[in-house]
This record gives sequence, structure tokens and C-alpha cells, in this order.
Amino acid sequence: MSDAVEAGPSPDDRALLERLRAGDDLAYGDLYRRHAPVVRRFALSRPRPGIDVDDVVAEVFLRTLRAVRTGHGPRETIRTYLLTAVRRVLGEWSAARRDEPMNADELGEHAPRQRDHQFVQAEGELLARAFDRLPARWREVLWRTEVEGHQPASIADQLGLTPNATAVLAHRARRGLREAYQQASELPVRRAARCLRRA
Repeated sequence: MSDAVEAGPSPDDRALLERLRAGDDLAYGDLYRRHAPVVRRFALSRPRPGIDVDDVVAEVFLRTLRAVRTGHGPRETIRTYLLTAVRRVLGEWSAARRDEPMNADELGEHAPRQRDHQFVQAEGELLARAFDRLPARWREVLWRTEVEGHQPASIADQLGLTPNATAVLAHRARRGLREAYQQASELPVRRAARCLRRA
């Protein structure tokens, strides 16, 4: 069956979308892990002159998240919505690139840049794991500022904080996410080193 065809709404997807719409950040990671490989394969099958496929996947999921969080977006058939978003993003970015002169790096390229799919998938898993480990308050402020694009001052009242305290909280949360990501990424390296020492 083609990636672009969806047999019907998955109850799991519907439940995840409802959780995401209700503010459950963990549902986003579940949806990403479930659908990112298909979205990536579909993007790879489309013409994309000089456009990195991983940037397309990230943009598609970000747009979907914003749509859901503002009361729009998919309610049942997320796969169809995601693949339609791939076409839209590629169309917009391709049109924008036609209006830009090529830079020296692009002139020197003989083949599109390819990134190892397993590496990209593992990186996404590490980021989701690091985000999941953060305190709920940090996840909330990161989501509101980094994903939804709110300024700290605009969400301070909702968080019960002053604008300055919200900005400090956002700064600490970003630093915490960086540290959690580094710890998550070092764990497989330490495991591999132990295995090598035992070999």
C-alpha cells in the first residue's frame, strides 16, 4: 500500500491527537516516532532542489503541532494531513529558492546532501527522551516559547509568574534540555565503550 494512502483513521492516532490538543506534550513525541519515517520517505520521493529532507520533516511536524494547538489541523487522519503538508512545504520552499541566487557552496555541490536516516531517527529519539525527562513546568514553558512562539511576557499570567520570572524559567528550561540531551546522547557512547572493552 502506498504511503500516501490511508486506510482509515487509527484509533491510536485519534487518541494521540486528542491528547495533544488538550496540552499533553508526550503525545507529540509518540506521533513523531510513529509517522516521521513515512513522512521522510514521502519527502525523499518528491522533487526537492537543494532542500534537506530532514528540514522538511521538522517543518511539517512543527506546522502540524501549531495547527493542532490552535484548534485546527487533523482530528483523525493525520497521515494524509502530514503528506499534504510535505507537498505544501516543498512547494513553498522550492518557489522561494528560485528567487534566491545560488551561493558558492551550492555551486560546488555535485550531489544533494544526504544524512544517514538511522542517525537522524536516533537523534530525534534522543531529543524526545531528553524532553520527556524535564520537569513538567520546564516542558510547559519550552513548549509555549519555543514551539508555539510566545514571548515570556505574554504567558506570564497563565503560568502565575512575573514576566522576568517567566524569562528566567524559560532560560533554565532551555539549559536543562541541553544538559538532558547531552546526557541522553552520551549514554549509548558509554555503553559502546564498555562493550569494546569487554571484547
